[in-house]
Amino acid sequence: MFELDETHQAFESAVRAWCERELAPAVPAMERGEALPYPLLQKLGRELGIADALAATAERRLARLRSGASAPPRPAREDGNEETSGGGLGGDPLLTSVLFKELCRVSPGFGMVLMATLGCGMTILARGSADLVERYALPVLRFEKIGAWALTEPEAGSDAFGGMRTTAVRDGDGLRISGRKTFISNAPYADVLAVFARVEREGEDPVARPVVVERGTKGLETGPPLRKMGMHDSPTGDVFLDDCRVPLGSVVGSLESGKRARGAAALETLNLERAVMPSMCLGILERCVEESVRYARSRRQFGKTIGEFQGVAFPLARMALALENARNLVLKLAWAQKQGKLDARLASAAKLYCAEEATRAALAAVQIHGGAGYMADLPLEKLARDAKMFEIGGGTNEIQLQTIARSLLT
Repeated sequence: MFELDETHQAFESAVRAWCERELAPAVPAMERGEALPYPLLQKLGRELGIADALAATAERRLARLRSGASAPPRPAREDGNEETSGGGLGGDPLLTSVLFKELCRVSPGFGMVLMATLGCGMTILARGSADLVERYALPVLRFEKIGAWALTEPEAGSDAFGGMRTTAVRDGDGLRISGRKTFISNAPYADVLAVFARVEREGEDPVARPVVVERGTKGLETGPPLRKMGMHDSPTGDVFLDDCRVPLGSVVGSLESGKRARGAAALETLNLERAVMPSMCLGILERCVEESVRYARSRRQFGKTIGEFQGVAFPLARMALALENARNLVLKLAWAQKQGKLDARLASAAKLYCAEEATRAALAAVQIHGGAGYMADLPLEKLARDAKMFEIGGGTNEIQLQTIARSLLT
């Protein structure tokens, strides 16, 4: 459990080589908005076999749906948390962790582009009908279409369900969706959006469900990329829905009510997102430690290498400690996913710790490098800007603490 086997090591080496060859040279242009990440995403999927692996999983699911032999989605736990089982590339969550770690050593923003696409595709795949899987999940998971997962609203961030204002009202054999989503990764260019809305039901209260909306649908508009502190190579924007009409079959999952069904698709995706983000933070930590150790060994001041001064050596030691802890958490998360034991408490604990330590390590790495670290010529200033997002996106640090505390006290 505490080390990668030969398969994982080979995959790690292959992804790292691809990142050095293809991703690193493309980052400056993507950061400046001169190039989009999506052609590179397609290249990643094609050259490393990732698209084929994801498509194979989707095709197996589609075959079960077509045959009528598919098992229902995993139920919620008794404490209301959702369990997420298996998953990952080739059914191996650790391969997914390795992939995101390696991408985020170079560009957490590019990792976010991939995660948003997978969030959309996997949401549809997990609970969608055969038609939705075939028409939307498959092309998204093949990276033929860009996916976006739209939950957050201007007045519904941490209180995603209680504050949700986007509605889907019955209109004959379809639905009319109205509302606005914000801070949505991939939104400015997405072909397929899984939009969460309060779906109207006859004689019952509305329920929050993802609804698939395709670009070009009348009433759907997306805003331009928003200016952000970091993640400049991950286009983020608003989604506007004005009486946007879609077929009733566009709803992902059933419209049943009850505690177990409430927000199940969103909670599953959030738990999965929180399980992936630690590996993204691990990539930042790993790169920051490597760059800082190298610099501390070679940079000389006052007749000594700067690593000989406690002011540099001690922060390096704390970064190394955080790296070990984060690596162990990522391995545990992958094990829990494989065993079907991933719950909100573990996902939140790992996400909180790794996000805080990645941000701290990135800032420490900039400080150790001094003026050179502050320059865009080195990757550290980008990693420092990008790292902060992990303390906010996917649930703020405070929400993670709330989730952990609730699991302890209820």
